[in-house]
Amino acid sequence: MGSIISANLGLIVFVFCVIFNLQSMVQCINIQDLDDLIRSYAARGNTRRHTGSLYEIPLPSNISDIKASVVTVRNSMFWRKGANFSGIYIPPMVKTTPYAKRIAFVYKSLGDYSSSVYFRLADNYSFVSPVIGFTAYDATNTNDLKKLNLSIKRDNPISIRFDAYVSHNHERRRIKCVAFGDNGLLNFSNIARNYECATTNSRGHYALVVVNQKPKPEPELVRRKWWWFALAVTGISVVVIVVIVVVVKLVRKKRLGEMERESEKSEMIGNIWIGRSRMPAATMVRTQPCLEYHEDLPSSSSRFL
Repeated sequence: MGSIISANLGLIVFVFCVIFNLQSMVQCINIQDLDDLIRSYAARGNTRRHTGSLYEIPLPSNISDIKASVVTVRNSMFWRKGANFSGIYIPPMVKTTPYAKRIAFVYKSLGDYSSSVYFRLADNYSFVSPVIGFTAYDATNTNDLKKLNLSIKRDNPISIRFDAYVSHNHERRRIKCVAFGDNGLLNFSNIARNYECATTNSRGHYALVVVNQKPKPEPELVRRKWWWFALAVTGISVVVIVVIVVVVKLVRKKRLGEMERESEKSEMIGNIWIGRSRMPAATMVRTQPCLEYHEDLPSSSSRFL
C-alpha cells in the first residue's frame, strides 16, 4: 500500500515538473533532437558531394522553416585557408580534436517561427535576425558523423555575419549578440562591424536581438492621467475635511454633555413622595431668611396704659 502511494506521489511530482519546466525542456531537448536530425540528413549522399562545395540539405516538410547546408573540406585545406561558408567565417590554422582527414561543416538557419519555438528570450528582448548554428563533424566515416572540437584563439575568433538579415530600422546601439548554450543559458555580447558576432566555441547557435523600449505614453493619455489624479486628490481632500468637521462636532457635543452631567451632580436635590407622586425637594436652604430692618415693637403692657 505504501509503495503504491509513493509511486502515485512521484507521478504527480513528475507531472508538475513537466508542466512548470515545459519551455525549458523544449529548448534543451528539442534543439538537440533537431541537430541530430539535420546530422542524419547531412550524412546521406555524402560520398557523391564534391569537396569544397556547399550543398543544401533537404529536410522534412514539417520543418520547412529551417534551412540547412553542408560542406566537406580536407583538413590540410582547412588548416591553410579556414572556412568561409553560409555567413560563417572560421579562420585558418585551426586544429581539430580529434584529428580528422575530412571535415564536414553543417550550417543551419532557423526562420522567425522556428527561432521563437526552439529558443526563448526574456520579455525585454526580441529577435531581429534568425538563429544561425554551425557544427563541425568528422567526415572520414560518412555513415557516422562525429562532432569535432576546434581550437579557436581569442584574438582570432569565429565570425557570424548577420548583415543580410538585419533591417536598419533598429538603432545599432540597442542590438546585441546572443549565444545559446547547451544548458539553456544566454550569453549577450556587443556586435562587431557589419553586424557580426564573434565566438571561440566549436559549435553553437547565435542570433541578433534588440532591447525593447517601453512605449512613451501619448500626450492625451498623460493629460487624462493628470486629470484623474487631480480629481482624486480633490475628492480625498473633501472627504478628509468632512471627517475632521464631524469629529470636532462630536467631541464638542461629548464635552458639553459631560459638563451638564457634572453640573447636575453638584446640585444635591432630594426627592419626596406626596401621595403617589415623587417630587424634588431641597435638603437644605442656602440662604437663611432675615429681616432687613429691626424696630422695637410696643409691648402689650404699654398699649393698655
